Amino acid sequence: MHDASHSHSSLRILSQSKNGYIGQCSCCDHYNFVFGNVLFIFSEDGLSGFHAMLYDKHQFQSLDTALPHGRNHLLRSPIPNFMLSFNDDEVEEIKNLLQETLLALEIDRIFSNHK
Repeated sequence: MHDASHSHSSLRILSQSKNGYIGQCSCCDHYNFVFGNVLFIFSEDGLSGFHAMLYDKHQFQSLDTALPHGRNHLLRSPIPNFMLSFNDDEVEEIKNLLQETLLALEIDRIFSNHK
């Protein structure tokens, strides 16, 4: 379990949007993914795995009929009977945040290999 008491002011923001951001913690090797009222803390591998999960139809399901509040995508969690729901715009926003972040990390790797 990640210690939530570390300083969130020491984040390097890698990508941000209207509803959230992804930041790299300078005091550890973790990444904060914030979207709406949700905070996920990932390792770099976990961040890549979460990105892949968004394209996995078994983990991230599209509903034929939207829920009453208009959300039509469900992301299953490891907790039984607990899912996150998103609409089409939110899904695109999340995918863009993750793609921008993974691109920034790849650019970091390229520059660090040239030093």
